[in-house]
Amino acid sequence: MKKGLWIGVWIGVWVVAVSVGLSACDKKKSETDPQPPTAPKLIVLPNPPAITASQLTVTAQKANYVLPACKGDKCPQVDIQHLQTNVPWVTQFLDHQILKLSQGFSDQSSDHLSLQENINAFVQMSNEDAKQGGVGVPYTLSVQTEYLGKHGKNLAQFKVSGEFYTGGAHGSAVNNYYVLDLSQHKQLKLKDLLVRYEKNKLYGALYPEFVQWVKSGDSTVNMKEYEAMWKFTLAHNFTLTQKGLTFYYGQYEIGPYSAGMPEFTIPYAKLDGIIKPEYL
Repeated sequence: MKKGLWIGVWIGVWVVAVSVGLSACDKKKSETDPQPPTAPKLIVLPNPPAITASQLTVTAQKANYVLPACKGDKCPQVDIQHLQTNVPWVTQFLDHQILKLSQGFSDQSSDHLSLQENINAFVQMSNEDAKQGGVGVPYTLSVQTEYLGKHGKNLAQFKVSGEFYTGGAHGSAVNNYYVLDLSQHKQLKLKDLLVRYEKNKLYGALYPEFVQWVKSGDSTVNMKEYEAMWKFTLAHNFTLTQKGLTFYYGQYEIGPYSAGMPEFTIPYAKLDGIIKPEYL
């Protein structure tokens, strides 16, 4: 009995010792061997709370830039105004449009440059022209942002305009219009307004306005010959006004420089079934 008891005790001790040894080996191995990385937890941030157009606040102020030092009567004229709103993505969206327009005088991509860098380049170009005895009229760079008001509950509308003069017979101007949906946090494009497959009907409703505008200057104009040079298309610039859907065209887009920047409005009564009911 005693012999069997001691054998049982010895076996039990041996099993415990082996178990402890294996555990120690596993622990040592786990401390030395590289472990597969733990997948990071995905943190989902909530969308910023949407506000209605009536809750939107807008303040006009000078954009954040410093005009480089310049002396003399050929110093460039720079004036850039932006809008500060209580909706961060709206402010950032409009500032990005300002950034793009501030480089309207250059072929470089504004996506990789700051507003200050654009202004520095503009002033440098003006100074170099002045040293070479260039244009007597100062270079001009002006970008303005305007809040046009709301449409319905969720739409806020803006205009970002630029004026440039870098020599020549006249300067140039650009007017860009934006309809922002505060509930969806995005800019509305024309395709977002249209009932599916109704783009041709919209074109048909707008084209007579174009023809009337062309013939208002000269009733004898041959439209086929006119459109060989100034082809009519649906403008990408539009707003929803009290009277209807208004389209805006830029310089040289559908007419000569002297034609300016025409705009045409289609009354809402003519848009039933063409644009979605929530925008009528």
